[in-house]
Parts: sequence; structure tokens; C-alpha cells
Amino acid sequence: MQWLRNSKGLTLFEVLTVVVILAIVSMLSISIVTSATKQQLEQSTHNRDIKDISFALKVITKDFRKSDVLKTTDPPTELHTLLLGEEIVSTYRLENNQIIRNSNGNEEVIASGISKFTIRGGTIEIISEDGQTVTTDITQRRGK
Repeated sequence: MQWLRNSKGLTLFEVLTVVVILAIVSMLSISIVTSATKQQLEQSTHNRDIKDISFALKVITKDFRKSDVLKTTDPPTELHTLLLGEEIVSTYRLENNQIIRNSNGNEEVIASGISKFTIRGGTIEIISEDGQTVTTDITQRRGK
């Protein structure tokens, strides 16, 4: 053991041991950061989808309550028209996984990432591409 005290440098074995330990710690750190980034990305996508669907439901509900008639084509996922008397309040259609609203000649995408969109009677059903299903019942507020 006396010869170790007089040593002025590191042996190759000691250097390789430190390099291996640093490599293991680095791999673990990178794995944790990658996992956290992936989960954050999935969560933000999920939150964006919920926000889009909620916005779409609010807009459709508002238009539905302004109208007195709902016309739907067959199959019902193609086009939904909300009428007030003979005047078109708005139309909705599912195209390229987007719900598109047309009101007064202006088209806007109100939700994307949608696989199914139906309005039947007073029930709206929206299913996102990742399988989230949102269903709501709407009642008319206007009297006749």
C-alpha cells in the first residue's frame, strides 16, 4: 500500500471506471429528460384537443340556440344546417378531420383532430382522433 501514496497520477483502470460511471449517470439523466419531454408533449396535445372540442361545443350551442330548425344530410356527419325561419344561421361539416363552420359566408375551422361529428336532435357528439368522446344535450331556449 505504500506505493499508492507516492503515486502522482491515475491509472488507466481508474480513468476507465470514472468514464463508465459518468456514462451511466448521463444515460439515466438523458432518459429522464426524454421521458419528461415526451409526457409534456402528450399532455399539451391532449389539453389542446380538449380546448378545441370545448370551443366547438360552445360555438355550436350558441348557434343552435339562435336557430329553430336543424337540417342534417344523410349520412349525418356530412353537413348540419341551423336555420332561423328560412335564414341560415350557420352550417357545420366534418372535413379532413376538422369541424368547419360557415356563418354569413365566412368559413372557419373551430376544431381539428376530430374523427366523428354528429348533431341529432338536441344531441351533439364529437369524437377526437385519440378516442375522446364528448356528448352534450342542448335544449331550445326560444319560445314559439
